[in-house]
Amino acid sequence: MFKLLICEESLTFTAKNIFNNYYVDIAYSIDDVYNFTYENNYDIIIINYYFYDAIKDLKNSLSENIIMFVDEYYDISHIKKTFDIADNYLVKPLLTEELQIKVNYYYKRLTAKQCNVIKYKDFFYHINLKQLFKNNSKIKVTPNELKLIESFLTHLNQPLNIDFLYDRISSYSNGTLRVYISKIKKIGFSIVYDRSSLSYTLVND
Repeated sequence: MFKLLICEESLTFTAKNIFNNYYVDIAYSIDDVYNFTYENNYDIIIINYYFYDAIKDLKNSLSENIIMFVDEYYDISHIKKTFDIADNYLVKPLLTEELQIKVNYYYKRLTAKQCNVIKYKDFFYHINLKQLFKNNSKIKVTPNELKLIESFLTHLNQPLNIDFLYDRISSYSNGTLRVYISKIKKIGFSIVYDRSSLSYTLVND
């Protein structure tokens, strides 16, 4: 799941409501920042400019993270210095809508970069790792169920003929295929069957 670390007093009480679709940790001090970044890998860190030097020290270990500083406006040289180590500078007072737009933009950019991850509802499927997660929990499925899940996720809203699905599970038993699909539906995948075309489709609700 997309992870944010926030260390900015003005967002302490609202961050988890603003970013309720993401996993959010709140840091109250630079020690918290050190501890959180040691234990977790965050996609975005939103932090007060007061901690500039600490983030500069951490930059090598945070090279893959999006860093967004927050502070009042001082001058152009101040902002220019920010972009030596960060990706954005947010000027107080913060506009909630602007903040959401920027975070969502970075989310899309990171998702495109990490194209081996497919998101569906609360699920995240790692193509290279061949692992399925729901929020932050790994979902255990059989190898054949996983093959079907990957086929559906890479063909979202596209009908998949049963012969194609048979090949994926190396079985031509309609009963076996139906059992696998029934189990996949039970964990939260919306799959519909079209009798006329003998096909199954994974759809967005």
